Formats: sequence, structure tokens, C-alpha cells
Amino acid sequence: MLQPNLQNFDAAKKTGFFEFISRNIREIITFRHALFNFIGSALSSRYRRSAIGFFWSLLNPLFTMLVMAIVFSSLYKLPFATFSLYLFSGLLPWNLTTSSIMEGSRSLLQAEAYLKKVYIPKTLFPLVTLGIEVVNFLLSLISLFFLAFIFGSKFSLNIIYLPLALFVTCIFLFGLILIVSLTTVFFRDLLHIIQIIMLGMFYLTPILYSKTMLSESVQALVDYNPFYYFINLFHLIIYEGKFPTFASWWPCIILAIGTLSIGVFIFYKKEDDIIYRL
Repeated sequence: MLQPNLQNFDAAKKTGFFEFISRNIREIITFRHALFNFIGSALSSRYRRSAIGFFWSLLNPLFTMLVMAIVFSSLYKLPFATFSLYLFSGLLPWNLTTSSIMEGSRSLLQAEAYLKKVYIPKTLFPLVTLGIEVVNFLLSLISLFFLAFIFGSKFSLNIIYLPLALFVTCIFLFGLILIVSLTTVFFRDLLHIIQIIMLGMFYLTPILYSKTMLSESVQALVDYNPFYYFINLFHLIIYEGKFPTFASWWPCIILAIGTLSIGVFIFYKKEDDIIYRL
């Protein structure tokens, strides 16, 4: 009778960093159906008892952007159609950023019941949060194109680079979600701190205004805001209809790779402690 080849399991044994990355990639691929099911269930439950369901994902940003565009275009005495496209092209990626970070910080806490009962890769839940917010962003983007069509705005062929800008932004956000989700497990007050930080960063990011409206000293301060560079990509592609130059891409790429590397490394060091802190 053949005996199975069993290996001794040592709970204290720590695999290497690159093995950790390789294992998580394999596990996420293996659990891909669970990933899609979590995303689908979260989206459907959000509008389960609503009469028009997912259309709220179009109407909410539509009405919000319209009100803000009317108020600030009047305040700045700018053409509504021009300013609205500028506002929308910055506000949508900002909503993606804020929602991803805020919801991502709670992703491991909300997954406590799953993590304590069955084995699921812990990095799956931050990825679920990002997936949900990306779907909401894409739905909101339909609202943007709809309004732009009504107001006679024209898009250039450079709009085809929008998926690339979204991809780089998602890498950056996934790294941030890994960091804040894990940190929140150990320091619950971070949830409230993040709200304050993101509110301050919103006003420090050229969304409601153009960077050229600011003094040189404040413009220098904006340059230290990492979110500015990602919002600028969307402004260039959607509002200005330009292909971002290398000078616009490289800060985003460096921030995305750096943030993801830090997030993965922190997960590598503290993954085994998460279950004991939930």
C-alpha cells in the first residue's frame, strides 16, 4: 500500500519574501472565483432592495458632479461645459482613491469571520475592496461620458490611454490598501485618522481648482502630494485630450511600484500575526 508523502509542517517556519509573493499570486489565481463572487455579492447587496439597482451608481455621481460644477463654475466665472469636464475628470479618480483607501482600511476587519473559519489568502480581501471600487469607477465613468456628450465636449483619441492610467493608479491603491488594512488591525484609531487625512488631501489636490490658480509657494506644496500626480493623468487624458509625457508618468510609476513593494513587504512580515489581532 502506497503511503502519502507527508512533510512536516512547522508553524514557526518563515518562507522567503519572493516565495511569499509567488505563493500569494498562486493562491489568488486559485481563489479567483471567490474573488469575483465577493465583488459581485458586495455590489448586489448594496442595491438589493433598490428599485433601480445599479443605476444609482450612475445617478449618484451624476447629480453630485452637476451640483459641484454649477456652484464652482459660477464662483470662478468659467464656462460650465469646460469647467465641468475638468471637475469630473478629477473627481471620479479621487472618489476611487478615497473609497478604496477608506473601505480598504476595514477590509481585514470585516473579513474576520472568514479568516477565522476557513483558509483564504489574506491579500484577497484588500483586492476585493479595490475590485468593488474599480467597478463603481467604471460605472461612474459612463456618467462622465454621458454629461460630456450632452454639453458638447469632445474627446481625443488619447482617451485610449485611460485604461493604462487606471492600471497604474490601481497598483498604487492596492499597495496603500495593503498598508492601511494591516495597520488598522493593530491600530484601530487609524480609521478615523485616515478620514481626516483624506479630507485634507482633497483640498490639497487640484480638483475643484486648477494648479495655476495657486501661488508658487502653494504649488510647491501640491508637488509633495502623491495623489496629485495620479489625478493629473486623468486631467491630461480626459480634459486636455493629451497623451501624458514621460514627466507625467514617471512619478506615478515610481509611487505605484514603491507603495506596492512596501505594502507587500509589510504583509510578508506581519501576515502570521493578523489572525491573533482580529
